Amino acid sequence: MKKIGGSFQEEPTLSAENGYFEEICPPGGDLRLMMSGRCGIYYCLEDIARTDTKKVAYVPRYTCETVLAPFAKAGYQLRFYGIDRDMRSVFDPAVLEEISVLSLCGYFGFLNYDRDFVRACRERGVVIFEDVTHSLLSDGGIDPLCDYAAGSFRKWMGVSCGGFALKRGGAFAKEPLPVHRRHLELRQALLGPAGGDVFWEGEMLLRRIFDSCEGDPRSEYVMRHADLDHIRRQRRENYAALLSRLPAEPAGFRPVFPVLPEGIVPCNFTVYADDRQHFQTCLADSGIRTTAFWPLGPLVDLAGCPDEQYIYDHVLSIPCDQRRDESDMAYTAQVLADYVPPREAV
Repeated sequence: MKKIGGSFQEEPTLSAENGYFEEICPPGGDLRLMMSGRCGIYYCLEDIARTDTKKVAYVPRYTCETVLAPFAKAGYQLRFYGIDRDMRSVFDPAVLEEISVLSLCGYFGFLNYDRDFVRACRERGVVIFEDVTHSLLSDGGIDPLCDYAAGSFRKWMGVSCGGFALKRGGAFAKEPLPVHRRHLELRQALLGPAGGDVFWEGEMLLRRIFDSCEGDPRSEYVMRHADLDHIRRQRRENYAALLSRLPAEPAGFRPVFPVLPEGIVPCNFTVYADDRQHFQTCLADSGIRTTAFWPLGPLVDLAGCPDEQYIYDHVLSIPCDQRRDESDMAYTAQVLADYVPPREAV
């Protein structure tokens, strides 16, 4: 039985730099490498808040609680916009005069938000912030209109401190804080053979202590020297292989994104499972480790929001990363095709 999924070990590197950070940071901009994506978000918000007198952020209702925590810590009021089952943004133009920051996300590498609304925000002086963790390797994964972006390579490769913060116009007003040594030690241990044992210790520590903390030199080297062309190519090939091998109407689940557009680099093969717990258990029994992004956080109210409730209850991500090859995808596709849902979920 194959073993698919689980924590990354440190990403292999090339001697030459990949040029990614130089590509995304324009002349006159500023880019800082951070301890995590969460630290990068908070670092951006601290900079935005220096001149933001409203401090009202328009954020997606489907998101990770660790994305919302920096907004709360920075003193922002939150207004939520909808996400439909195709992972498309549902913006309300009535909020345009109320908000001061718009937060975007290209879920799982797919860029389905309303760019006309983004343009309307920009015209009214709303600061455009983008969480690019899921979309950082897709073409156009950072919206050309965004003022700030933050992300993390931890979803993509084995790296201890994978965060970054980008300000497209001007320099950040303050220097980041030093890396938190204990968190760094735990993240370095996570890259070893027994890494999974320390994941939650590091995660819970980060939730308590996150701040505008910088990354470490080794993580910078890995991010600058990782073979991003290979990562892009392999993930697209793996995703396409799964799509091509699935039945036209799979039993008990369906892909969230049944088409892979040119230039999109998926961070996972994401599905909706009718009975997620049963589906996830069956895949685990076949050696495939999956993840539900994300549990519902305490700042989100889903009353009257059936689409977002459905997403939180049914979404599940299956690995298709660069560690996997064609045989791994053939195995995964066969497990998916053989899945038999429980009678009550049919």
